[in-house]
Amino acid sequence: MSNINTIPIVSPNDGIVTGKFVPAYTNSWIMTSVFPDGKEERRGIWNDVVSFYKDAKDREILKRVQTVHYASHTSIQEEEVYRNNLQHLSLRIYNIDEEPHTDIIYTDRSIRGKKIFRIAGLEEVQPVSMPFSFDIPYPVFDWHLWGILISGFPLRVGYTARFLAHESYSYLPGDFRWYTLWVRGTEKIWGGKWGSLMCYLVEVKAEVMWKIWIAMDKSVAPVQQICIHETGGLQYWWKPYLDE
Repeated sequence: MSNINTIPIVSPNDGIVTGKFVPAYTNSWIMTSVFPDGKEERRGIWNDVVSFYKDAKDREILKRVQTVHYASHTSIQEEEVYRNNLQHLSLRIYNIDEEPHTDIIYTDRSIRGKKIFRIAGLEEVQPVSMPFSFDIPYPVFDWHLWGILISGFPLRVGYTARFLAHESYSYLPGDFRWYTLWVRGTEKIWGGKWGSLMCYLVEVKAEVMWKIWIAMDKSVAPVQQICIHETGGLQYWWKPYLDE
């Protein structure tokens, strides 16, 4: 593994990350938990829709709407980013028939709104939705874009990079974090309605370790599979929903 201090740093304004290869698409994943003893439990279905429009200044905006069906509730996640560099403009997360618990507006020098803070100190981390306001010295990414953000890097086997991102949603307490990605290799996986696909296998050191399979074919949804390695050996998986 590379010395973390020698890995190149990437920011929204340096022209390296771009969403120009992300197509408009609809996609669905089945979400499962895999416990340390191998037991699997279905968590729900995650639907993802990406579209594009131009703002008043003729800038192309990527709009992403995610509808997440859990057994107990349905969550809607709406976000908009500049397509040219995948820097956030807005993010809203709410449950059906409820007020948003996350509602954020971004500029180059500020991030403001409300979000869920995860407060440590009890046996389980306590989530609380609260308002916040950050003035920042330079633009940063937001990790909520997950694999779409990773797909915007110039991926190739052996590629590695670091970036600073705001945590609008995290599995652990934190507001900003340095993320490190490594492209470990390629792997052919089943892509649901897109059939078998060759993907880059990307590891991301975030609040926990992520593995993300990014399609090499630029005409399909970039994120084909995700595995989040939670503390204690629990894994969260997103895999193509084959009943589409």
